[in-house]
Amino acid sequence: MVSTSRNWQSIWEETIRRSSFNNMRSDLSEKDRLNLSAESWYKHYDSKQSQDDPQRKHMLEEEMNRLRRFISKDSSVLDIGAGFGRLAVPLTREVRRLTAIEPAGAYRNAMKERAAREGVRNMEFSEDLWAEFPLHDKYDLVYSTWSGAVKDPESLMKMHEASQGYCVLELGASPSKEGDFDKIYTMIMGDELRYPGNYLNILTTLYDYEIYANLETWGYDTVTKYQTIEDAVELRKNGLEAYTQVTDEMIEQLRQFFRAKMNPDGTYTTRAKGVSCMLWWKV
Repeated sequence: MVSTSRNWQSIWEETIRRSSFNNMRSDLSEKDRLNLSAESWYKHYDSKQSQDDPQRKHMLEEEMNRLRRFISKDSSVLDIGAGFGRLAVPLTREVRRLTAIEPAGAYRNAMKERAAREGVRNMEFSEDLWAEFPLHDKYDLVYSTWSGAVKDPESLMKMHEASQGYCVLELGASPSKEGDFDKIYTMIMGDELRYPGNYLNILTTLYDYEIYANLETWGYDTVTKYQTIEDAVELRKNGLEAYTQVTDEMIEQLRQFFRAKMNPDGTYTTRAKGVSCMLWWKV
């Protein structure tokens, strides 16, 4: 497969070069940053979410249904950035084998524990970064949902190379805003938070390679409640640590930020409303 012109890819590459992600700390490796983030998110958020919550169960079933179109009982599947196995573990019941890539130890350990509890036997785990994962096999389905692993043209085309069937990506389609983090980043760093691209960069880069992906969209409206201001501070502190060593003065700025927005009972609530999307294509 040869592309004679890669104009769209060059636009994405320039967006990446201008993004705030180039301001991340040089004393932390990518895996260090992922581990810091996962440990905090899992401790303060993910591990506290009830799997029996009706809204979460409904959203999970919708995601599972989107993936079910591309698999059979004989399918081999690769999950890039599997997290704590939210999709990967239940999907093992519907395929022949599944490989889950998750470099963050807190998430990977939680996923392994859940797989063991549920008696899963057809699942393999990798702690590699996606860029370092060795491609020894091709998979019937290669997917990545809400993960930063597929982050540039090289990682996108590696995903395509790994598949002998379908590729699927889920991500945001609304303007790139992570709740309050963009405001906090500006407050602490004194600069606008610039993201390294969006779903259109992926769609058009694939077009450069004569890969014509399908696009599906759906709306979301979710509310996240933090029981204490300190929970919210800890999570945002963790996000900032990828860019700077967070000082006591910065933590106090975070407390003041959340204190001004707290609920009367001392909790803090954020609402996320927008559009998500799925890109999928046949190899």
